[in-house]
Amino acid sequence: MVMQNTTIEDRENAIARSAAYGLIAHGFRYPDVAWFCALSDASRWRDWPESFKEIDDGVHRALIAIRLLIAEWNAESAAAQLQSSFSSSFGHSVRGACPPYELEYGLGEIVQRASDLADVSGFYSAFGMELGGAVNERPDHVSVEAEFMSVLCTKEAFGVESSDSELCEAVRSAQREFLDAHLGQWTPAFLRRVQDAQPNGFYARLADLSVAFIQKECERFDVALGSPYLELRPADPTAETTQSCGVPTECGQPQGGQFTQLNVAIRKDGQ
Repeated sequence: MVMQNTTIEDRENAIARSAAYGLIAHGFRYPDVAWFCALSDASRWRDWPESFKEIDDGVHRALIAIRLLIAEWNAESAAAQLQSSFSSSFGHSVRGACPPYELEYGLGEIVQRASDLADVSGFYSAFGMELGGAVNERPDHVSVEAEFMSVLCTKEAFGVESSDSELCEAVRSAQREFLDAHLGQWTPAFLRRVQDAQPNGFYARLADLSVAFIQKECERFDVALGSPYLELRPADPTAETTQSCGVPTECGQPQGGQFTQLNVAIRKDGQ
């Protein structure tokens, strides 16, 4: 059966959005040599510019700015330079200069955080996903939340291709709800801090792309974008523990939208 043009366009758009979320997820993980190898994989850059241009011109321009920057680096020097930048901005604990954790933003008592964290985890569980592998990370880390959205976009593309309207409706609804309740609400404040902390550096350029893309996503789903001026919540001393920020990977793994082994385990039934 030949698919209609609108179906093809919907599928390609979902794939491009999955790649954008995957880039955000990967970019805010700890940068080592394998991380850079995955980021600079030429097979991705053959497709990304045109794919991201279909999402939004601002997203496309930010992507090109990232490409121009990484073209100047080699893996070892880039990793060393970015590790220093990563440490100064995000630190090795929950409360760095630019906390990459949702629960560190906005008003709310410590007791409320447990409920908020359970809500984030509930989204993952609803689609048969859980934190796993070598990652020792909270569910509200920007990379984990972005990777969840990447998986939902991939499921959407599969639903379109297989003409599964029920799956498409379920994952689109989940994307809207997750943006409205979580990712679209706190990341503007996080990304503003990143832009202010390291103007013109890699993380600022990644933040530029993330801001443009998440704003476009909120527009897509008619969701109000959160304030970029959210204050940090009062520090919780019990949360000030060392966190792991990413899964090591090897050069050339894997192809497609995801950069590293997923932080979530997807059941074989695809739910």
